[in-house]
Amino acid sequence: MKKFDDCCNPKRESASDFLMSQKYVGRNLEGYKCEVIKTQKGNVQIFWKKEGEKIDLRYYSPSCFTTKIALEALCEWINNGEVKNAKEAIEKLSKIKGYKITEDVKNLVYEIFTRVI
Repeated sequence: MKKFDDCCNPKRESASDFLMSQKYVGRNLEGYKCEVIKTQKGNVQIFWKKEGEKIDLRYYSPSCFTTKIALEALCEWINNGEVKNAKEAIEKLSKIKGYKITEDVKNLVYEIFTRVI
């Protein structure tokens, strides 16, 4: 699994950072499991595979910015082992500058952890 180099990919801290550089949108997904999560904003596809204890997570989402920011952040944090459960993920999402967590986002986070972890 790829870990992004901080030198060339500075730490993302604001909502716009996650939107401007979408690194985890599903591409080259051979060998990944797929789940569809139905949200009020549309269907979200999550793709993952486990390699030992590590999880490689990708997504495809409708054009809802709130959802894309959450998915992009979750993929990065889960892939890098920075969050282990939905509670940690929601807490970390709340610290993204310029981002407001909605009930839809909380539900999406719980759905992802229920299906993938």
